Amino acid sequence: MEEDDPVVQEIPVFVSQALAKNLYIYQYPVRPANRDWKEVKVTNASIKPKNQLVRLEVGLDTYSDQYCPSKGEQIALNTDGQQESSWHTKEKDKSQYFKTGMMDKILYECSKPSTETRHYAVAILQDKELHCTSIQGIVQMRPSYSYYDRQDKRKSDKNKSDNSDDDEKEPEAQQVTVKFARQETDVVKKAREKSFVSISQKINEEPWYDAMWKHSDTDQAELERLKLFSMTTSDGSSLSLKAREYVRNLVPPPPDDEADVAPTKLLSPRDQIKEILLNAKLMTFSALRAMVRTEDGPLSELSLLTALDTCACCVRGLWTPRSSELYTRADPLPPRLMCAARDHVLYLFTQHPYIDRRKVAAAVRLPPADVLEIIRSVAKFNPKTGWELLIPPDVAFETKYPDVIQRQNLYWEARQRQFNEMLMGENMPKRQRKKSQRESVSSDTMMSPKPRCNSVSEEDSERKRQKNKSATGSGKRTRNASSSSTHDAT
Repeated sequence: MEEDDPVVQEIPVFVSQALAKNLYIYQYPVRPANRDWKEVKVTNASIKPKNQLVRLEVGLDTYSDQYCPSKGEQIALNTDGQQESSWHTKEKDKSQYFKTGMMDKILYECSKPSTETRHYAVAILQDKELHCTSIQGIVQMRPSYSYYDRQDKRKSDKNKSDNSDDDEKEPEAQQVTVKFARQETDVVKKAREKSFVSISQKINEEPWYDAMWKHSDTDQAELERLKLFSMTTSDGSSLSLKAREYVRNLVPPPPDDEADVAPTKLLSPRDQIKEILLNAKLMTFSALRAMVRTEDGPLSELSLLTALDTCACCVRGLWTPRSSELYTRADPLPPRLMCAARDHVLYLFTQHPYIDRRKVAAAVRLPPADVLEIIRSVAKFNPKTGWELLIPPDVAFETKYPDVIQRQNLYWEARQRQFNEMLMGENMPKRQRKKSQRESVSSDTMMSPKPRCNSVSEEDSERKRQKNKSATGSGKRTRNASSSSTHDAT
């Protein structure tokens, strides 16, 4: 508040608790604002206390110039059907929705009231005093057209009665499926109780209870309205409290169930490192040591290095989670391929300050989107040079712990050898199955008779004929030729 802004008036504020647990605000969202609610005639009121539902029957002026009697009679006829002249039948009168034979009322119903009303109150300003009363809930009343359901039900019942031939035909046998209820667990039972079907069933099972409606001009309504004024006028200003009590009123203590809960136990250094690196992707040794805590205080450098060797790896003095911790399930590529591709990228950064995304994509043979995601997790793009690490290398750590750097370099060389072996295994041609020397027997062979062993085929005869010709031309005698000459001599 500015210094030149004077206080014009001080208004005391009082809080009334007489109706704090029973005060509800009724809203009518679809009712025109120019219609005064005081002129409304409520013929009946009902409530469901457990589900906090309200129903009001508001009468209509059937003699008004704006009311159409023929339309009202038609709606009542469709809802209740044709009524006979037996006016003395009480049971039939009870089942009627519109008692007078025409639409003479509108039904207003509400859903479950809004109970998030801790910051709402009803206030009355009188005699320069402001009296406030907190409200229990806000109820929105909307028109209910349940008589349309009665019309549909009456039509369906009429159709069934017209089509029924129970006297002439016997009922057909129907297949019945018997199901036995399974034993529910507590989780399934709670989920079933919170379902829409279960809640609707509970609401329908609770009966309506008649309530008493009092007009705002009645004496009883005036007596209830007086309870909105506070009967105590003591000064309850918080400025008169001590500092500790004032802060306690502003910040109330936690609930009993939260106060009784034991404090959360610190995770082990290894689990803390895994959680931190999975979120940060890349960190220096000093920043990581500042975030890891134990019950005795900060973690020593030697203990931190021991824990890092089990769950992290080092690239140019920077620590990052192992690929096996990042990719644990197929989404959508197998974890083995994603881990190998990421390890190849990290190995390249141990050898070069910059890498080329196109060369990486050609080497790992993964979709470009996955390759880009892997590189972006540890690097950023420099238009002049290419992809470089997210943060500058930690030269101080490399100088202080050369043995750690040497051990990590051996680790990366082993991972790169595995990557190369995997690529060589993919490039090698697959082993072909050795063909059997045994000739396969086809269907034609099975159907045809087998040739005799001493029979000579046409190919064999032709081969022998060619051999004899060549032998005759060269002057050499064959067995066949000698036999033929001997035969001629005899």
